[in-house]
Amino acid sequence: MAMTRLTLCVPLLLLIAAPLIADEVIFEEDFESVVLGPNVDEAAGAKVWSAEGPEGWVAEFDLAAENGITEWKGWSFASADWWKTVAGDQDRRLFTDPGAGGLAIGTVAIADPDEYDDANGAAGPGYFTWLFTPPIPMSNVGPDSVTVQFDSSWRPEDTQNARLYVTFDGGNEVDILTMKSLGIDTEFIAKHDKIDELFNDLENVNETLVFTIPNPKGAKEMTVVWEMTDATNDWWWAIDNVEVSTSAFAVDADGKATTTWAEVKRRQ
Repeated sequence: MAMTRLTLCVPLLLLIAAPLIADEVIFEEDFESVVLGPNVDEAAGAKVWSAEGPEGWVAEFDLAAENGITEWKGWSFASADWWKTVAGDQDRRLFTDPGAGGLAIGTVAIADPDEYDDANGAAGPGYFTWLFTPPIPMSNVGPDSVTVQFDSSWRPEDTQNARLYVTFDGGNEVDILTMKSLGIDTEFIAKHDKIDELFNDLENVNETLVFTIPNPKGAKEMTVVWEMTDATNDWWWAIDNVEVSTSAFAVDADGKATTTWAEVKRRQ
């Protein structure tokens, strides 16, 4: 039986509403394979930041002004401790300090319009960015059997919004989570888990989130996407320790699994 971690700020209703049992992990990423290099615009560090993620991951951005702090030009990858330090903390430590219960370990994926704006007010016209997983094989996964889990640090402000969605075989976007900033509060919507709640500032800065994914029968691949939109000089969204799991493999006409777990692992 899989165990779910209770964290500093995890909303109780997420633990109640989201599926907490998943038989097998079919995709996982902790970002520790990312090769970090030196700082560009931020304070000095030798192995602290990269614009390139793990193999197969893609980060995209659409910025009205591209002359902000280089390290935070859309989703990027950085040492959690270095990020906290160069940003002046501002409660980022709640996610990045393991000694205080922070869930971030080593390298994390970060979208930080607040820090991007520190050069030339560049986030002011609008900060939009997307982070895509590689295509995740789904051919041997049973329908409506998938969950996605990740450690998350979200701090809302102003017009900053975010979304987690998936696509199957390059098709339409399927919303899994929407986070809407309402001043310094967040409307938190996960329709497949029947969640629509309001959370206060700092309630979502250090938590493990688990969501249902309605994967259709016959899907061959799935891509998971973390999106931040409409941000100005606001706050951040950072993630770590991503896992996609299934509770059921597809079966053949005789009711036998069409693949084994070892075969799935070899394809990853």
